[in-house]
Amino acid sequence: MKRIKYTAAAAILGCLMFGAATVQAQAEAKAPAAAAAEAKWSSDSLVGDLLDYAPAKAVLIKHMPAIGQDDQIEQARGMSFRSLQQFAPDAITDAVLAAIDADLAKLPPPAAGNAADTAKTK
Repeated sequence: MKRIKYTAAAAILGCLMFGAATVQAQAEAKAPAAAAAEAKWSSDSLVGDLLDYAPAKAVLIKHMPAIGQDDQIEQARGMSFRSLQQFAPDAITDAVLAAIDADLAKLPPPAAGNAADTAKTK
Protein backbone atom coordinates (compact mmCIF):
# COMPACT_ATOMS: atom_id res chain seq x y z
CA MET A 1 0.00 0.00 0.00
CA LYS A 2 2.84 2.39 0.87
CA ARG A 3 4.51 1.61 -2.43
CA ILE A 4 1.37 2.61 -4.35
CA LYS A 5 1.16 5.91 -2.44
CA TYR A 6 4.80 6.70 -3.19
CA THR A 7 4.41 5.77 -6.86
CA ALA A 8 1.30 7.94 -7.16
CA ALA A 9 3.00 10.81 -5.35
CA ALA A 10 6.04 10.50 -7.61
CA ALA A 11 3.82 10.49 -10.71
CA ILE A 12 1.94 13.57 -9.54
CA LEU A 13 5.20 15.33 -8.67
CA GLY A 14 6.61 14.45 -12.10
CA CYS A 15 3.53 15.85 -13.84
CA LEU A 16 3.72 19.04 -11.79
CA MET A 17 7.42 19.47 -12.56
CA PHE A 18 6.84 18.83 -16.28
CA GLY A 19 3.93 21.26 -16.31
CA ALA A 20 5.97 23.94 -14.54
CA ALA A 21 8.88 23.44 -16.92
CA THR A 22 6.54 23.69 -19.92
CA VAL A 23 4.95 26.89 -18.62
CA GLN A 24 8.38 28.37 -17.94
CA ALA A 25 9.63 27.42 -21.41
CA GLN A 26 6.57 29.01 -23.01
CA ALA A 27 7.05 32.20 -20.98
CA GLU A 28 10.74 32.35 -21.94
CA ALA A 29 9.85 31.87 -25.62
CA LYS A 30 7.37 34.76 -25.46
CA ALA A 31 9.70 37.07 -23.51
CA PRO A 32 11.95 38.15 -26.42
CA ALA A 33 8.97 38.83 -28.66
CA ALA A 34 7.26 40.86 -25.95
CA ALA A 35 10.45 42.75 -25.18
CA ALA A 36 10.94 43.57 -28.86
CA ALA A 37 7.35 44.79 -29.13
CA GLU A 38 7.81 47.03 -26.08
CA ALA A 39 11.31 48.21 -27.00
CA LYS A 40 11.57 51.84 -27.98
CA TRP A 41 14.13 54.57 -27.89
CA SER A 42 14.05 56.87 -24.87
CA SER A 43 16.27 58.75 -22.49
CA ASP A 44 16.41 55.47 -20.55
CA SER A 45 18.26 53.86 -23.48
CA LEU A 46 22.01 53.41 -23.18
CA VAL A 47 24.09 56.34 -24.38
CA GLY A 48 26.16 53.99 -26.55
CA ASP A 49 23.06 52.66 -28.30
CA LEU A 50 21.77 56.18 -28.91
CA LEU A 51 25.11 57.34 -30.27
CA ASP A 52 25.47 54.32 -32.55
CA TYR A 53 22.07 54.90 -34.18
CA ALA A 54 22.40 58.03 -36.33
CA PRO A 55 18.75 59.21 -36.06
CA ALA A 56 18.88 58.89 -32.26
CA LYS A 57 22.23 60.68 -32.12
CA ALA A 58 20.72 63.48 -34.22
CA VAL A 59 17.93 63.85 -31.67
CA LEU A 60 20.47 64.16 -28.84
CA ILE A 61 22.48 66.75 -30.76
CA LYS A 62 19.30 68.67 -31.65
CA HIS A 63 18.45 69.14 -27.98
CA MET A 64 22.00 69.26 -26.62
CA PRO A 65 24.38 70.46 -29.38
CA ALA A 66 27.44 70.20 -27.13
CA ILE A 67 27.15 66.42 -27.17
CA GLY A 68 28.42 66.40 -30.74
CA GLN A 69 31.73 67.96 -29.64
CA ASP A 70 32.10 66.29 -26.22
CA ASP A 71 34.69 63.49 -26.30
CA GLN A 72 33.82 62.56 -22.71
CA ILE A 73 30.37 61.33 -23.76
CA GLU A 74 32.10 58.14 -24.93
CA GLN A 75 32.88 57.34 -21.29
CA ALA A 76 29.14 57.20 -20.57
CA ARG A 77 28.25 54.62 -23.25
CA GLY A 78 27.15 52.07 -20.64
CA MET A 79 24.84 54.48 -18.81
CA SER A 80 21.34 55.57 -19.67
CA PHE A 81 21.03 59.13 -20.91
CA ARG A 82 18.58 59.84 -18.10
CA SER A 83 21.16 58.74 -15.50
CA LEU A 84 23.54 61.42 -16.81
CA GLN A 85 21.15 64.05 -15.47
CA GLN A 86 22.66 63.69 -12.00
CA PHE A 87 26.05 64.82 -13.34
CA ALA A 88 24.75 67.81 -15.32
CA PRO A 89 21.36 68.78 -13.86
CA ASP A 90 21.56 72.33 -15.23
CA ALA A 91 22.10 71.10 -18.81
CA ILE A 92 20.05 67.90 -18.74
CA THR A 93 16.81 69.19 -17.27
CA ASP A 94 13.50 67.36 -17.05
CA ALA A 95 12.24 69.53 -19.93
CA VAL A 96 15.20 68.55 -22.12
CA LEU A 97 14.67 64.87 -21.31
CA ALA A 98 10.96 65.17 -22.13
CA ALA A 99 11.76 66.79 -25.49
CA ILE A 100 14.35 64.08 -26.25
CA ASP A 101 11.87 61.35 -25.31
CA ALA A 102 9.20 62.89 -27.55
CA ASP A 103 11.54 62.92 -30.56
CA LEU A 104 13.01 59.49 -29.84
CA ALA A 105 9.51 58.01 -29.62
CA LYS A 106 9.03 58.88 -33.30
CA LEU A 107 11.95 56.66 -34.35
CA PRO A 108 11.55 53.00 -35.32
CA PRO A 109 12.11 50.54 -32.44
CA PRO A 110 15.73 49.58 -31.76
CA ALA A 111 15.42 46.05 -33.18
CA ALA A 112 13.95 47.34 -36.44
CA GLY A 113 16.25 50.23 -37.18
CA ASN A 114 19.49 50.08 -35.26
CA ALA A 115 21.27 47.18 -36.96
CA ALA A 116 20.73 48.51 -40.48
CA ASP A 117 21.75 52.06 -39.62
CA THR A 118 24.76 51.01 -37.55
CA ALA A 119 26.12 49.10 -40.52
CA LYS A 120 25.79 52.23 -42.70
CA THR A 121 27.54 54.55 -40.24
CA LYS A 122 30.57 52.37 -39.42
